[in-house]
Amino acid sequence: MLTLDKFKGVIPALITPYDGEGKISESATRKLVRHLIDKQVDGFYLSGSTGEGFLQSVGERQSFLEIVVDEVRGVVPVIAHVGAMDTATCVDLTKHAALAGADAVSSVAPFYYKHGQEQVRGHYLDIATAADIPLIIYHFPEMTGVQSTVRFYEELSKVDNIIGVKFTSKDTFELQQLIEACGPDFRVFNGPDECLLAGLAFGCCGAIGSTYNIMPELFVELYRAFQTGDLAAARKLQAKANRVIAELLKYDFIAFEREILHLQGIEVGSPRKPIQQLSSEERLQIRHFAQQVDFLSTNTVV
Repeated sequence: MLTLDKFKGVIPALITPYDGEGKISESATRKLVRHLIDKQVDGFYLSGSTGEGFLQSVGERQSFLEIVVDEVRGVVPVIAHVGAMDTATCVDLTKHAALAGADAVSSVAPFYYKHGQEQVRGHYLDIATAADIPLIIYHFPEMTGVQSTVRFYEELSKVDNIIGVKFTSKDTFELQQLIEACGPDFRVFNGPDECLLAGLAFGCCGAIGSTYNIMPELFVELYRAFQTGDLAAARKLQAKANRVIAELLKYDFIAFEREILHLQGIEVGSPRKPIQQLSSEERLQIRHFAQQVDFLSTNTVV
């Protein structure tokens, strides 16, 4: 029987470290994973938006998953994002994820071409039946252009191998309606980091987020404060996080986070083009900002 309770808490959408030649760095990946486990995160989400999965080859995505699974060694769940424009690639990545030892797969809706809801539903069903591994749907209408309805998720929640959704939208009304419609056994993860507390308040089992790479302790503390009913502390922690996110929005978020990790002692390289390549001046501005934020500047990895 599938144990759903292990899918919860604070799960970083993992940055993919690159070396000086732009190739995936195994050593930096292992260092980042160990660092985040030490900070008591509850899992990893690979090759999504933050991980630049769409800028990587299938082979790179597979190799990265294998490295992370090997380093994690079952301590926390590993979720492999398998999303792609075509169903066949998603199916191939799903089969590999099951063999590699991932705990679940996830996928955005097929994008660029304008598909109807029946085609999107069929896409997800093909992924869900491709291998013996659970599927967490990735709801991200801002990027995919696919705005699936609450009824759509309610129907898919009844499929045995579809266990939840990563809800990356600030529409808290829709989030509440989805959680209520799909029931308590459907794992709903908050997506926007700046809305984590709101997502938890509406019933999310946890969160999958990008800035958890650079300030994991703060979000772990926020999650635990909410779980213990200390809403005053949780609100203060969300406000602290949001001050960083407000600064991050002045840049490409991936470029900003990579620079912060560099300052914290993990060399993850630059993002792949056409993602923003920071200028020397921008790097200095980010460094100056980080020095003013204790939980960024004191989070150095030795």
